[in-house]
Amino acid sequence: EVRAATDKLGGGVVPSEPLFLRDARGGHGRGAENPLYSRVRDALLWHGAPQRFADRVAHEGADQNAIPGDSPEDSIAAGLERIVTCDPIPARLEKDIILVGPPGHGRTATAAKLTRRAAVARTAILPVAADLDGTAGGEQLAAYLENERDQIRIAETPDALFDALRAARAAGQRCVIDLPSINPFDQDDMASLQDLIQVVRAEPILVMSAEGHPEDQTDAAKIFARAGVRRAILTKLDIARRRGGAISALSSAGIAFSHLAVTPFIGGGLVPAAPSRLAALLMEDAPGDVIALKGAA
Repeated sequence: EVRAATDKLGGGVVPSEPLFLRDARGGHGRGAENPLYSRVRDALLWHGAPQRFADRVAHEGADQNAIPGDSPEDSIAAGLERIVTCDPIPARLEKDIILVGPPGHGRTATAAKLTRRAAVARTAILPVAADLDGTAGGEQLAAYLENERDQIRIAETPDALFDALRAARAAGQRCVIDLPSINPFDQDDMASLQDLIQVVRAEPILVMSAEGHPEDQTDAAKIFARAGVRRAILTKLDIARRRGGAISALSSAGIAFSHLAVTPFIGGGLVPAAPSRLAALLMEDAPGDVIALKGAA
Protein backbone atom coordinates (compact mmCIF):
# COMPACT_ATOMS: atom_id res chain seq x y z
CA GLU A 1 0.00 0.00 0.00
CA VAL A 2 2.68 2.48 1.01
CA ARG A 3 5.10 1.19 -1.64
CA ALA A 4 2.46 1.75 -4.31
CA ALA A 5 1.96 5.29 -3.08
CA THR A 6 5.67 6.07 -3.22
CA ASP A 7 5.98 4.48 -6.67
CA LYS A 8 3.46 7.00 -7.96
CA LEU A 9 5.84 9.72 -6.81
CA GLY A 10 8.48 8.35 -9.15
CA GLY A 11 10.14 5.02 -8.61
CA GLY A 12 10.00 5.08 -4.83
CA VAL A 13 11.44 8.58 -4.46
CA VAL A 14 10.52 9.98 -1.04
CA PRO A 15 9.01 13.50 -1.23
CA SER A 16 10.65 16.44 0.46
CA GLU A 17 9.98 16.95 4.17
CA PRO A 18 10.06 19.93 6.54
CA LEU A 19 13.56 21.30 7.12
CA PHE A 20 13.35 20.91 10.91
CA LEU A 21 12.86 17.17 10.37
CA ARG A 22 15.48 16.81 7.64
CA ASP A 23 18.14 18.56 9.71
CA ALA A 24 17.42 16.62 12.90
CA ARG A 25 17.54 13.04 11.63
CA GLY A 26 20.99 12.46 13.09
CA GLY A 27 21.92 8.82 12.86
CA HIS A 28 18.35 7.56 12.83
CA GLY A 29 17.56 8.19 9.17
CA ARG A 30 14.28 9.18 7.57
CA GLY A 31 10.96 7.88 8.80
CA ALA A 32 11.03 5.19 6.10
CA GLU A 33 14.32 3.97 7.59
CA ASN A 34 13.15 4.21 11.20
CA PRO A 35 10.27 1.82 11.93
CA LEU A 36 9.55 3.34 15.35
CA TYR A 37 9.29 6.82 13.84
CA SER A 38 6.90 5.48 11.20
CA ARG A 39 4.74 3.66 13.73
CA VAL A 40 4.37 6.78 15.87
CA ARG A 41 3.62 9.01 12.91
CA ASP A 42 1.12 6.59 11.39
CA ALA A 43 -0.71 6.06 14.67
CA LEU A 44 -1.19 9.83 14.92
CA LEU A 45 -2.29 10.08 11.29
CA TRP A 46 -4.80 7.27 11.85
CA HIS A 47 -6.18 9.33 14.71
CA GLY A 48 -6.72 12.30 12.41
CA ALA A 49 -3.80 14.44 13.53
CA PRO A 50 -2.49 16.86 10.90
CA GLN A 51 0.62 15.66 9.07
CA ARG A 52 2.92 18.32 10.53
CA PHE A 53 1.84 17.55 14.11
CA ALA A 54 2.29 13.80 13.54
CA ASP A 55 5.76 14.38 12.12
CA ARG A 56 6.73 16.65 14.98
CA VAL A 57 5.63 14.21 17.70
CA ALA A 58 7.39 11.36 15.91
CA HIS A 59 10.53 13.46 15.53
CA GLU A 60 10.59 14.49 19.20
CA GLY A 61 9.73 11.06 20.59
CA ALA A 62 11.01 8.45 18.17
CA ASP A 63 13.90 10.22 16.48
CA GLN A 64 15.78 12.87 18.41
CA ASN A 65 15.10 11.53 21.91
CA ALA A 66 14.49 7.85 21.23
CA ILE A 67 15.59 5.32 23.83
CA PRO A 68 16.40 1.75 22.74
CA GLY A 69 13.49 -0.54 23.52
CA ASP A 70 10.86 2.22 23.50
CA SER A 71 7.38 1.18 22.42
CA PRO A 72 5.32 3.41 20.09
CA GLU A 73 3.26 4.49 23.12
CA ASP A 74 6.43 5.42 25.04
CA SER A 75 7.66 7.42 22.07
CA ILE A 76 4.36 9.26 21.63
CA ALA A 77 4.42 10.16 25.33
CA ALA A 78 8.01 11.39 25.05
CA GLY A 79 7.15 13.45 21.99
CA LEU A 80 4.04 14.95 23.53
CA GLU A 81 5.94 15.82 26.70
CA ARG A 82 8.09 18.17 24.63
CA ILE A 83 5.15 19.70 22.75
CA VAL A 84 2.08 19.93 24.99
CA THR A 85 1.46 21.26 28.49
CA CYS A 86 -0.60 19.44 31.11
CA ASP A 87 -1.94 21.45 34.05
CA PRO A 88 -4.68 19.66 36.04
CA ILE A 89 -7.19 21.63 38.10
CA PRO A 90 -6.83 20.81 41.83
CA ALA A 91 -9.89 19.44 43.61
CA ARG A 92 -9.67 22.38 46.02
CA LEU A 93 -10.02 25.29 43.64
CA GLU A 94 -7.59 28.18 43.95
CA LYS A 95 -10.07 30.51 42.24
CA ASP A 96 -13.50 30.30 40.65
CA ILE A 97 -13.68 28.68 37.23
CA ILE A 98 -16.11 29.29 34.41
CA LEU A 99 -16.71 26.50 31.90
CA VAL A 100 -16.94 27.67 28.30
CA GLY A 101 -17.30 25.85 25.02
CA PRO A 102 -19.39 25.19 21.92
CA PRO A 103 -22.84 23.54 22.07
CA GLY A 104 -22.93 19.85 22.90
CA HIS A 105 -19.38 19.52 24.18
CA GLY A 106 -20.34 18.51 27.74
CA ARG A 107 -20.00 21.61 29.89
CA THR A 108 -22.86 20.75 32.26
CA ALA A 109 -21.69 17.17 32.75
CA THR A 110 -18.19 18.49 33.36
CA ALA A 111 -19.47 20.95 35.98
CA ALA A 112 -21.16 18.02 37.71
CA LYS A 113 -17.99 15.92 37.56
CA LEU A 114 -15.89 18.70 39.06
CA THR A 115 -18.45 19.15 41.85
CA ARG A 116 -18.54 15.43 42.63
CA ARG A 117 -14.75 15.18 42.49
CA ALA A 118 -14.45 17.95 45.09
CA ALA A 119 -16.91 16.18 47.38
CA VAL A 120 -14.94 12.93 47.14
CA ALA A 121 -11.78 14.88 48.02
CA ARG A 122 -13.57 16.20 51.13
CA THR A 123 -13.61 19.73 49.89
CA ALA A 124 -16.49 21.57 48.28
CA ILE A 125 -17.21 23.81 45.36
CA LEU A 126 -20.46 25.58 44.65
CA PRO A 127 -22.01 24.68 41.29
CA VAL A 128 -23.56 27.72 39.63
CA ALA A 129 -25.79 27.29 36.58
CA ALA A 130 -25.67 30.53 34.59
CA ASP A 131 -28.96 30.01 32.77
CA LEU A 132 -28.58 33.24 30.82
CA ASP A 133 -30.19 31.84 27.68
CA GLY A 134 -33.22 30.27 29.38
CA THR A 135 -32.37 26.68 28.44
CA ALA A 136 -33.02 25.25 31.92
CA GLY A 137 -29.33 24.74 32.62
CA GLY A 138 -30.04 24.48 36.34
CA GLU A 139 -32.40 21.57 35.82
CA GLN A 140 -29.84 19.80 33.66
CA LEU A 141 -27.17 20.25 36.31
CA ALA A 142 -29.53 19.06 39.03
CA ALA A 143 -30.26 15.91 37.03
CA TYR A 144 -26.56 15.04 37.23
CA LEU A 145 -26.13 16.02 40.89
CA GLU A 146 -28.90 14.38 42.86
CA ASN A 147 -26.82 14.29 46.05
CA GLU A 148 -25.70 17.90 45.67
CA ARG A 149 -28.97 19.31 44.31
CA ASP A 150 -29.41 21.67 47.27
CA GLN A 151 -26.01 23.26 46.62
CA ILE A 152 -26.80 24.40 43.08
CA ARG A 153 -27.28 28.10 42.50
CA ILE A 154 -29.19 29.19 39.40
CA ALA A 155 -28.62 32.62 37.87
CA GLU A 156 -30.96 33.64 35.05
CA THR A 157 -29.46 37.10 34.52
CA PRO A 158 -25.95 38.55 34.66
CA ASP A 159 -26.87 40.54 37.78
CA ALA A 160 -28.11 37.37 39.50
CA LEU A 161 -24.83 35.68 38.57
CA PHE A 162 -22.79 38.52 40.07
CA ASP A 163 -24.89 38.41 43.25
CA ALA A 164 -24.42 34.64 43.58
CA LEU A 165 -20.66 34.96 43.16
CA ARG A 166 -20.41 37.80 45.67
CA ALA A 167 -22.34 35.79 48.25
CA ALA A 168 -20.21 32.70 47.66
CA ARG A 169 -16.96 34.63 47.92
CA ALA A 170 -18.11 36.34 51.09
CA ALA A 171 -18.70 32.87 52.55
CA GLY A 172 -15.26 31.68 51.43
CA GLN A 173 -16.65 29.32 48.78
CA ARG A 174 -15.21 28.56 45.36
CA CYS A 175 -17.52 28.19 42.39
CA VAL A 176 -17.68 26.28 39.13
CA ILE A 177 -19.87 28.24 36.73
CA ASP A 178 -21.69 26.38 33.96
CA LEU A 179 -22.03 28.98 31.22
CA PRO A 180 -24.40 28.65 28.23
CA SER A 181 -22.85 27.41 25.00
CA ILE A 182 -20.63 29.76 23.03
CA ASN A 183 -20.22 29.71 19.25
CA PRO A 184 -16.54 30.54 18.73
CA PHE A 185 -17.25 31.65 15.17
CA ASP A 186 -19.83 34.23 16.28
CA GLN A 187 -18.09 37.52 17.03
CA ASP A 188 -20.92 38.75 19.28
CA ASP A 189 -20.78 35.56 21.35
CA MET A 190 -17.04 35.89 21.82
CA ALA A 191 -17.22 39.60 22.67
CA SER A 192 -19.85 38.85 25.32
CA LEU A 193 -17.71 36.04 26.71
CA GLN A 194 -14.64 38.26 27.03
CA ASP A 195 -16.67 40.94 28.81
CA LEU A 196 -18.11 38.37 31.22
CA ILE A 197 -14.71 36.85 31.99
CA GLN A 198 -13.32 40.25 32.91
CA VAL A 199 -16.26 41.09 35.17
CA VAL A 200 -16.63 37.80 37.08
CA ARG A 201 -12.85 37.38 37.64
CA ALA A 202 -12.96 33.62 37.16
CA GLU A 203 -10.62 31.44 35.11
CA PRO A 204 -12.20 30.33 31.83
CA ILE A 205 -11.77 26.61 31.20
CA LEU A 206 -12.53 25.34 27.72
CA VAL A 207 -14.62 22.17 27.54
CA MET A 208 -13.93 20.66 24.13
CA SER A 209 -15.16 17.41 22.64
CA ALA A 210 -12.70 15.08 20.94
CA GLU A 211 -15.24 14.77 18.12
CA GLY A 212 -15.12 17.02 15.08
CA HIS A 213 -13.03 18.07 12.10
CA PRO A 214 -9.40 18.79 13.05
CA GLU A 215 -9.32 22.16 11.26
CA ASP A 216 -12.56 23.31 12.90
CA GLN A 217 -11.18 22.21 16.26
CA THR A 218 -7.96 24.14 15.66
CA ASP A 219 -9.78 27.30 14.59
CA ALA A 220 -12.10 27.14 17.61
CA ALA A 221 -9.27 26.47 20.07
CA LYS A 222 -7.27 29.44 18.80
CA ILE A 223 -10.30 31.74 19.09
CA PHE A 224 -10.90 30.66 22.69
CA ALA A 225 -7.19 31.12 23.43
CA ARG A 226 -7.41 34.71 22.21
CA ALA A 227 -10.34 35.20 24.60
CA GLY A 228 -8.12 34.26 27.53
CA VAL A 229 -8.52 30.47 27.81
CA ARG A 230 -5.34 28.79 29.08
CA ARG A 231 -6.59 25.32 30.08
CA ALA A 232 -9.03 22.81 28.62
CA ILE A 233 -10.88 19.65 29.56
CA LEU A 234 -11.10 17.19 26.66
CA THR A 235 -14.43 15.35 26.63
CA LYS A 236 -16.21 12.49 24.84
CA LEU A 237 -13.07 10.41 24.65
CA ASP A 238 -15.25 7.36 25.21
CA ILE A 239 -17.14 8.14 21.99
CA ALA A 240 -14.54 9.54 19.59
CA ARG A 241 -12.27 6.88 18.11
CA ARG A 242 -9.91 9.36 16.45
CA ARG A 243 -8.57 11.86 18.97
CA GLY A 244 -5.54 13.30 17.18
CA GLY A 245 -7.30 16.35 15.78
CA ALA A 246 -8.44 17.59 19.18
CA ILE A 247 -5.05 17.00 20.80
CA SER A 248 -3.29 18.80 17.95
CA ALA A 249 -5.82 21.66 18.10
CA LEU A 250 -5.23 22.42 21.77
CA SER A 251 -1.49 22.11 21.33
CA SER A 252 -1.40 24.51 18.38
CA ALA A 253 -3.50 27.03 20.33
CA GLY A 254 -1.12 26.92 23.29
CA ILE A 255 -3.88 25.65 25.61
CA ALA A 256 -2.84 23.28 28.40
CA PHE A 257 -4.60 19.97 28.93
CA SER A 258 -6.27 19.92 32.33
CA HIS A 259 -8.37 16.76 32.47
CA LEU A 260 -9.62 14.00 30.22
CA ALA A 261 -13.25 12.87 30.33
CA VAL A 262 -12.94 9.19 29.54
CA THR A 263 -16.33 7.95 30.77
CA PRO A 264 -19.87 9.38 30.86
CA PHE A 265 -20.16 8.66 34.59
CA ILE A 266 -20.25 11.63 36.96
CA GLY A 267 -18.26 9.88 39.69
CA GLY A 268 -14.66 9.34 38.62
CA GLY A 269 -15.37 10.79 35.20
CA LEU A 270 -12.31 13.06 35.02
CA VAL A 271 -8.70 11.93 34.77
CA PRO A 272 -5.81 14.39 35.23
CA ALA A 273 -4.11 14.93 31.89
CA ALA A 274 -0.55 13.69 31.37
CA PRO A 275 1.53 12.94 28.26
CA SER A 276 1.43 9.21 29.05
CA ARG A 277 -2.38 9.26 29.21
CA LEU A 278 -2.66 11.19 25.96
CA ALA A 279 -0.30 8.67 24.37
CA ALA A 280 -2.45 5.78 25.55
CA LEU A 281 -5.49 7.43 23.95
CA LEU A 282 -3.58 7.83 20.70
CA MET A 283 -2.64 4.15 20.60
CA GLU A 284 -6.17 2.96 21.35
CA ASP A 285 -8.05 1.54 18.37
CA ALA A 286 -5.20 2.25 15.96
CA PRO A 287 -4.97 -1.06 14.06
CA GLY A 288 -1.59 -2.50 14.97
CA ASP A 289 -1.24 -4.53 11.77
CA VAL A 290 -1.77 -1.44 9.63
CA ILE A 291 0.68 0.58 11.73
CA ALA A 292 3.28 -2.19 11.49
CA LEU A 293 2.77 -2.50 7.74
CA LYS A 294 3.26 1.22 7.15
CA GLY A 295 6.20 1.40 9.53
CA ALA A 296 8.01 -1.36 7.68
CA ALA A 297 7.37 0.09 4.20
